Amino acid sequence: MSLNTSNVTSRLSRFTTFPAAVLSTALALYLGYKAFQLLEARQRQKQRALEPSPTSPVLVDHFQFVKVNGKQLRIVHIPHELGSKVPLLVFIHGVGGQLEQFERQIEYFSHSTHILAVDMCGYGASDVPDSYKHYTTDAYVEDIVTLLQRYKSQDTVLICHSYGCGVGTHLYSRLETSEALYNSIKAMVMIAPKAMITDHELKAREQLRRTPDWAIDLARRLDRIGGIHSKSVNRLLHTSAGEDLRRKQFRWNKASRTFVLRRILLGARWPTPDDFRRIQCPLLLMAGDDDRVCPIANVEQIFRWCQDTNERIKLPFIIPKAGHQVMLEKWELVTPIISNFLIKDCGMTTMDPSWQITRKCQKENKWSLKNTEKWMNTPAISSPIGRRSGKFRAMKVLRQTDPDHSPSAFLARHPEVGFIVDISKDEPPYRTTDFEATSITYTKLPTISKIPPSKADVERFISHCKSCWKEKPGVDIAVHCHYGFNRTGFFICCFLIEEQGYTVAEALHHFELSRPPRGIRHDHFKGELYLRYEPPMQLKS
Repeated sequence: MSLNTSNVTSRLSRFTTFPAAVLSTALALYLGYKAFQLLEARQRQKQRALEPSPTSPVLVDHFQFVKVNGKQLRIVHIPHELGSKVPLLVFIHGVGGQLEQFERQIEYFSHSTHILAVDMCGYGASDVPDSYKHYTTDAYVEDIVTLLQRYKSQDTVLICHSYGCGVGTHLYSRLETSEALYNSIKAMVMIAPKAMITDHELKAREQLRRTPDWAIDLARRLDRIGGIHSKSVNRLLHTSAGEDLRRKQFRWNKASRTFVLRRILLGARWPTPDDFRRIQCPLLLMAGDDDRVCPIANVEQIFRWCQDTNERIKLPFIIPKAGHQVMLEKWELVTPIISNFLIKDCGMTTMDPSWQITRKCQKENKWSLKNTEKWMNTPAISSPIGRRSGKFRAMKVLRQTDPDHSPSAFLARHPEVGFIVDISKDEPPYRTTDFEATSITYTKLPTISKIPPSKADVERFISHCKSCWKEKPGVDIAVHCHYGFNRTGFFICCFLIEEQGYTVAEALHHFELSRPPRGIRHDHFKGELYLRYEPPMQLKS
């Protein structure tokens, strides 16, 4: 058989050129990918994470950019007028987070103490450098140390979330062992902390480290299918979370960068049991009951480690119907728990809103021109409040000389009202005797302005109102303090909760609808209602 050499040569040529073409294509793709990575790295050195401004005006009004250890970080610093008399609250977020996650707590505490919150390197609107050295746990600790040296305080409170709890734990050791630092940590709050990394999690993290960025990015895109109801959002929030919060979480998930996550994992130094045991300041632990990222077993474990070495650790709080973002999902409960812990357990009484407001108002004349103008701009009386035939009416205090809201005018305009309950401490600016021998009975149940009424005050109020309706069934009871919002709303909400089966949220909402524009105005009054009627579960020791 003769051999066709030309045919063999042709086949051999195709055989040898095919793998060369494949290798060339692969090499071109690899070089293109590396070039893309290099270009992206150069861009990262010059840019910050693009993040829309939050809606909170408190945050927007106090945003600053500061140079810290070779990079620019976005912070919120809000000094308080009481200076060294009140502590500095430092907020530390976790992986994938930003300071906006603490917006509710920042808004609340900014009225009573100093605030310092920071977008950690690579997150929020802070710089996104390429170097791995900026993303280690120790680098994060040193960034906060630098900030604390600039914003000095003798009394510092760390409020940390998730991975931020690990950063805070190492920061505690760093500050407590350094005589050169002016700061001393007087209390710590850990929200959804991670106790330790399991072997399974370590293996998964090692696998993640070896996986190329493009593959992780693809997996994350698939994880976000479904938008605000995707797996990426549901993993962090409770099923009952509202759409506004879900939109925020989805936005944060998209803004979190894969290469930042990779660098953090490579540089993470997780606290050991001994690191937690070294914490000697008052320690508050809390977690959501449906946290799938850091389940409640983590706070249980940290509590067990610390209870023998830290006499000032609190039993952990478990927040119902909350996921990993518990401080946003249940801010109305988390915030007063933190406030109560700092004021009562840590002795930081000067940051008590009641104490501060009372102090400011000591020399204030309630019926001065300023308050007269405020009174004039306040709606006279609310719509009926309650579920039964006899209802409450929240109103501002009557004035003897006012043509529209004096005792005489009130009698003429409101025949449905059978009782007036005056809960102000001061002598009212109207003649109470004008109601003698009329269809309206006047009663004085004095309480102190700016301070939530005590349980005994509430019991007295409820008992009195029930006796009023027993005497005159079906009439309305008008209640006033000075303006008919805070103490008045507190008493009425207590009655709705105890006697008519409202939840705290329902009572507050119902009162707000009936007494616009905002119902109960003081957040510490709202917080007291939640703590009093819907306290979270604490783990048993």
